[in-house]
Amino acid sequence: MSNSTCSDMESIATYIPLRVLLFSFITISIISIPLILYVIKRIARNPLYHRNTRVVLVAHAISLIVHHSDRLIFHGWDLYRYIILLPNSPSACDIVSSSERCFALRISFNCAMWFCVCTTPALTLERYFATRRTYSYQSDKHSGFLVIIFQFLLAAILLAFVYAKQSFGGTALYCMAASSSLPVHVLTAFVLTIIVQLVSIVCYRLLINKNEKLRETLQKTGGDLIRKYQVEETLRAFRILSQPVHLMFLFQFFYSFNSFFVLYFNPHFSRPLYFFLMEANIYLPEYSLAFVFTFIRMENHVSDSSSKGLRKSIEIDTAVYFENYKKEWS
Repeated sequence: MSNSTCSDMESIATYIPLRVLLFSFITISIISIPLILYVIKRIARNPLYHRNTRVVLVAHAISLIVHHSDRLIFHGWDLYRYIILLPNSPSACDIVSSSERCFALRISFNCAMWFCVCTTPALTLERYFATRRTYSYQSDKHSGFLVIIFQFLLAAILLAFVYAKQSFGGTALYCMAASSSLPVHVLTAFVLTIIVQLVSIVCYRLLINKNEKLRETLQKTGGDLIRKYQVEETLRAFRILSQPVHLMFLFQFFYSFNSFFVLYFNPHFSRPLYFFLMEANIYLPEYSLAFVFTFIRMENHVSDSSSKGLRKSIEIDTAVYFENYKKEWS
């Protein structure tokens, strides 16, 4: 192993901002895991969610727990190497990782992260099914699993780009799928993610507008109560999910956007700074806390106002009913 490699390893291991960042991620993970478990419990017991919506949300929350659990192991081991092993080692080369170790430590971390990245298009697809099947969606128990399969496939495609040139038998200064070279395949994954996020959030907004227009039409024309109820239930789910979905979009968009530029301009950064920036751009720890509190706040708000909103939405002018009644008998 060359002297430059050992020197780079020492500069990374002794880089204080990176140590602080890893310690902060460990702290956030310890706090986030029980909070996410609490959110899963709320989602599973809340009758306001359709079964398919619960499947997607619980899968998202479980992937966050997997990601944080891997962070505890991954970052904890790195800090142990940097703080405990390095001072007692003859050379920094003694703590350089193998590519196999990095792959094993990072694979669940990345799988869970990219699965989370694909939650916005998955929820948009689930809401599309709810909008398209207004009459029958309440009894639909299969679309949720189709959405999860779609989410898995989309995450697998993006991961295939990330790991397109994964090799074994070498060493790594810092365990990361995006190497310090200029991997076009990883840049492609970030570009695809940005496109998917933009398309998903636009479609989500269009679905909200479509349901709002449908509700207005039913109120004006005196549509049947069953359909009005189903449309209001769909809109209530949209209201609960609106802020969390936009929060997911912001996290996923800026993660991909910023990582693309850090990776593209990485020759201008020192190795410690490059790895610090790439790690800091993974906003999933911060997102997890924001998701928990935003989700609970929106859920409470919508639950408190749901009864009033539902009663108002199904109110129909009696004159409209009498007019429709006359038409049927004329």
